[in-house]
Amino acid sequence: MLRLQVRDDFRKLAMGRSRAIPFPFLIAVVCVAILQGCSREAGETRVAIKTSLPSGADAAHPRALSFADVASIPDPPGVQSKDSRYDKARIPAFPNPFGVKEGDVVSLRAWLQVATYMGDGDYNLKVTFSAASRDHYIVCEIPDEDDVADPALQKMVDSARNFVKTNVLGGHDPSRQGTVLSDPPYVEVSGQLFFSDYSVGSAPTADRQGFTRATNWQVHPLLTISAAPKPTP
Repeated sequence: MLRLQVRDDFRKLAMGRSRAIPFPFLIAVVCVAILQGCSREAGETRVAIKTSLPSGADAAHPRALSFADVASIPDPPGVQSKDSRYDKARIPAFPNPFGVKEGDVVSLRAWLQVATYMGDGDYNLKVTFSAASRDHYIVCEIPDEDDVADPALQKMVDSARNFVKTNVLGGHDPSRQGTVLSDPPYVEVSGQLFFSDYSVGSAPTADRQGFTRATNWQVHPLLTISAAPKPTP
């Protein structure tokens, strides 16, 4: 991603300027791009896992779970914050009331409350059980397709991002501060059940809007998103 960003920065400079660009200015652009790339990587964990599916996973037939189901899955026992054992390996199956494990392809329906364009290029979606509240959300993330190696998954995440951009945000990317949806749509999402170990052992902290996550479990990568019939009151 950093290589692509630097190349894109130079392309934009070349197209936007007809006269020679001072060499010190070019050096400054490169330094800024490198620093931006480094900041994207800071705090990033388990990248190889959250941009792929395990061998044999069937993306076309997710297991349907309710919002409450996903929010109630217990943390895997013994997993620590930023656990290096699972940086490039999925967390093994463990007993839980839902019989799920990391790497399972699941679907759920929820209200899409906030969409954020993250520093690593992901679309971060926060979904909730109630249309009236942005609190106790579940995170669903759509990776940048450039970070996904599998061509089939690339097409799926590209389609998912396009749905959000076109059908939810009026043709725009989410904002980096977080686009709050005043009229949240009810959606069905599917993707990999992924455990974010970044905050294990810590109480949920409020985000910039003042709300907290319902669980460390996420849907990541999110592979499909579509409008769903609204639940009856």
